[in-house]
Formats: sequence, C-alpha cells, structure tokens
Amino acid sequence: MKNLLLILTFIIITTSVHAQKKVTLQLSWLNQFQFAGYYMAKEMGYYEDVGLDVQIKEFQFGMNALSMLENKKNDFAIGRSSLLIDKSKGKDIVALAALYQQSPLMLLVTKDSKIETIEDLKNKKIMITADAEASASIISMLSSNGINMKDIKVLKHSFNVDDLISGKTDAMASYISNEPIVLDEKGIDYKIFHPKNYGFQFYGDILFTSSEFIYKNPQLTKDFYHASMKGWEYAFNNIGKTSEVIHDKYNSQKKTKIQFVKEAEVLKSLAYTGDNNEIGSLDKDTLAKIVNAYKVLGLITSDVNLNEFVYEYNNHTVFKLHLTKNDLFVVILIGSIIFIILIFLIISTSNKHKWLRINKQLQEDNSNAKEEIAVYKDSIKNQYNKLNMVMDNSNEIVVFKNENLNYIECNNYFAKLFTKKKEDIIGKNDFYLFDEEIATLLGETDRKVIQSKKSEIIVDWFNFPLIGEKHLFKLYIQAFEYEKGKIGVVIFSRDITEENDLEEKNLQNRKSTSVEFTSKVLIE
Repeated sequence: MKNLLLILTFIIITTSVHAQKKVTLQLSWLNQFQFAGYYMAKEMGYYEDVGLDVQIKEFQFGMNALSMLENKKNDFAIGRSSLLIDKSKGKDIVALAALYQQSPLMLLVTKDSKIETIEDLKNKKIMITADAEASASIISMLSSNGINMKDIKVLKHSFNVDDLISGKTDAMASYISNEPIVLDEKGIDYKIFHPKNYGFQFYGDILFTSSEFIYKNPQLTKDFYHASMKGWEYAFNNIGKTSEVIHDKYNSQKKTKIQFVKEAEVLKSLAYTGDNNEIGSLDKDTLAKIVNAYKVLGLITSDVNLNEFVYEYNNHTVFKLHLTKNDLFVVILIGSIIFIILIFLIISTSNKHKWLRINKQLQEDNSNAKEEIAVYKDSIKNQYNKLNMVMDNSNEIVVFKNENLNYIECNNYFAKLFTKKKEDIIGKNDFYLFDEEIATLLGETDRKVIQSKKSEIIVDWFNFPLIGEKHLFKLYIQAFEYEKGKIGVVIFSRDITEENDLEEKNLQNRKSTSVEFTSKVLIE
C-alpha cells in the first residue's frame, strides 16, 4: 500500500511537471531591449504561471517568420505593419498586439552629409531593405515629398552603422532605438527623418499568429497574450532591472547595460504615446490608414477585413480603481449612506413622516461627515506641502525610490545637480542618471537595505553636471514603506568634500607638527 502511494505521488508530480505546454515565439531581430517584455514574462514566471514553457527564438538571417508560422515551426512571431499586405493576399494572420504605436524605423543621416531636408535625398545613396513591404513607411515618406525609388540609389543594407559614418552610404534605414545611440557614443552628430513626422504612423513589432492556431488553442493564446503584456508592463516599469537581465542572459550583441537602458527609454516613448496607456493596443482606424498608404504604393489592391485581423481580446479596456485610504473612507461612507437611504425608502411607504424626519437627520450627518473629511484632507495636504517646502529648500539631497528602484520623489536640489526638472527624474532609475559603475553600486545597496530593512551608509565620489567635477558625498539609505506592504528606500545625502579636505589638511598639519617635535627632542 505504501509503495502504491509513492508510485501515485510520483505519477502526479511527473504529470504536473510535464503539464506545461511548449510554445515557440520567433523574434524579428537579434536579442535586445526591443523584445524585453517577452524575456521578462519568461524570467518573472508569468508564462510558467499559466502553464506555458515558451522558447524565444532569435532572428536568423534569411528566415521568413510568416512561412515558418504557416509550416507550424513556430506558434507566435513578431512582424511589421506589412502583415496587412500578407492579409490582403489571403494569408491566415491575426494580430494580437502592436508593441510600438509608432514604428522605430526611420532614415538616418550624419550632419556631415549636408542633408537637411527630404528633398536633399534625391540622387543620394540609401541603404534600405530590398522588400518594399518592410520599408513602406519610409517609401511613403519619400513619395509624399516628390522622391520616387528611381530618384535614389538603393544600396544593399549592411546593417553596419560604420558605412554611414564613412560615407559609403548617404542615408541608412535604421531603428531610432539602435543606431542613434551608437552615433551618440561616438560623438557624431546626425539627423533623423521619421515617417511619423510626415503623417505616416505605422505600427512596429506586431505580435501575431494564425486564426487556425487560435481556434485550436483559444485559452493558450489568451494566456500567452496576457502574460506577454504583463511582461511588457514590468519591463518598462523596471528598466534598470530588465536591462541587467538582458545584459546577463540575452546579450548576443554584447551591448552594455547603459546601451540597453538608453534603448529602453526610446522604446518606451514609442510604446506609450499620447493618451494611450494600454500596452500593445491596435486601433482599427490607424490600421485603415496604413492600408490606404499601401494602396497608394500599389502594394494592396483589395480591402482588408480588420475585424479578422485584430485579435478579439486586444485593447479591451479594464476599469482599474486605485484608492488612497482617504478616498476609500469616502467611498465606504457614501456607499453606506446610499444603502441606508434605500432601506429607509422601503420603510417610507408605511411611515412617511418618520422617513422625512430620519432623512433630515441623515442629511445633517452626511453634511457633518463631509466637513470632517474635507478638514482631514486639508490637514494632510498642508502637511504634505510643508514637507515638500522643507525638502525643496534644503541644500541636501532627498530622494525616494520604490521597490523597483524607480524614483518616486526627489527635491529640487537633486534635480538641479543634473540640470533637470523633477518631472524628468520621477519614474526613472539610477542608470538614467549615473554611469554604470555608480548605478550598479547604488542598486546593490538599495536592494540590500530593502531586504534587510536596515540602513546603510555610502561615501563615494560623484560627478554631477551642475558641479562639473567630482565631489565627495555621504549617503544615508533607509528602508521605508511607501504603500501598504511595499518597501522602498529614502536617501539623504550631502556634499562632504570641504569637510574631507579640511580633515586631510588637519591630518597633514598634525603629522608635520609631530615630526618637527620629534626632531627637536632628538637634537636636544
């Protein structure tokens, strides 16, 4: 009997281990922050939580993602807006999400090229991919400014920015999150011609599969979609941590952490645009405009059924309610009042005069409660304003970070040291402000404080743009609860350079005096 139980236990454990469904995702390029959400959905266990074992496949030159999907070699893949062209040709494609509301693809030129306008590209050499579908946004931008493909010299794309620097090509189709960062690091000035600035807003990095796959795997598809979007939200809200993960585990291009962070900041601005805060959303009106652009170029000759093209669960608005303790108190109070009123309305049919009397008392109590709440809120607001006033008039650094080590508050002095505004810093992390060495040191210390809930002290040299040279700062790092159950850090820091210089000077004087006194004794 005992052996039978062991065998059954083993079977159950084995079955649960193998219950994870294997799924493949084909990327459209080499590993980089461009695909961060999928990496983090895997690393944070979001896929595992819904029973998925996802294999993320890096791009291989010469491969065709759509063909591999059709041949059942992949389950999901990343494509461009040109999927609409394939859809118009009868291909079985369903777009689950568009990670970038504005395509990162653009034309890049150096300042040395003397190319200032689109018209200046006429008769110039341009490195662009051979397939018009993939470069449709750039071709549309050129065409709208009177430049046809016959007016330029198309070169085979080398994907090597050095060819742009050396003048082998005058312009290069590039990703706004990649090549400009390289040019910045090399100190080379450049100019960007982005299709969105000329009225051509194409989507970038569309996650897609087939309707056949969805039909056979409806829950799996839904789980993969939601887990992936959750991974993307984490990636953009935790750029520093995500950059470290990609640097350590998905770094086939041998990039630095700083490069990943810079890439992330650019991509985040393309993922969240305007009033759209829904990651991956697909808008049918925008898709219709893209279809029209393809029609003008002669790449689409028939209409596209956008209802079939867009995944049914994409961009479903979910009402999210975030309440503070004070707001929650008000809601509960109002809800209670409404409930009581309903009860008394029922009773009122049998005792109208009694109801009128009670209703009058209820209104008075409600008015008093509202006054008390208003006074309480004003009190908290005044305390908060006083705290901000103290912080902003201080000549010491005061910053607050959340559990993900993103800045949630800082004083004016800290922002001035970087010659920035406070709103430019809130939501960012240390990799955005400091070099990699200092950012790593701060991150390690902050995490240690959060885990131990004990304070730490750092004394190190910092180079702030406002000061222009390295100064010695002493940092007091303390854990604090900024929301219920969420621990972050508060940091107080001050410049101790003068104190340190004075102490060293006094030390030197003491040494000098000691030597002189010893010499006199020996002489005597």
